[in-house]
Amino acid sequence: MNTNETEVLKGYPDVLTAKMVAEILGIGYVNALRVIRYGDVNYIKIGNVYKMPKKSFLEWLHASKNRELKFDN
Repeated sequence: MNTNETEVLKGYPDVLTAKMVAEILGIGYVNALRVIRYGDVNYIKIGNVYKMPKKSFLEWLHASKNRELKFDN
C-alpha cells in the first residue's frame, strides 16, 4: 500500500460502511453493497447494515489477482 492511499483513508474509521466504500471507489451505494456482499471480502452484517473492516478493504483492493464484478440491474 502506498503512502498516498494511506493518507486518503486516514480520515475513515477502522470499519467502513457501504456509503464509505462507495465514496472511496467512486461508485454508487447499491454497487458498493454488492462489492461488500459478493466481492470475496470479509464483512460484518448487523441487522440489515453491511460493514467492512478497513484492513479487509485494503487487502481486497490490493490483491494481486485481476477481478471483474458484474451485476445485473
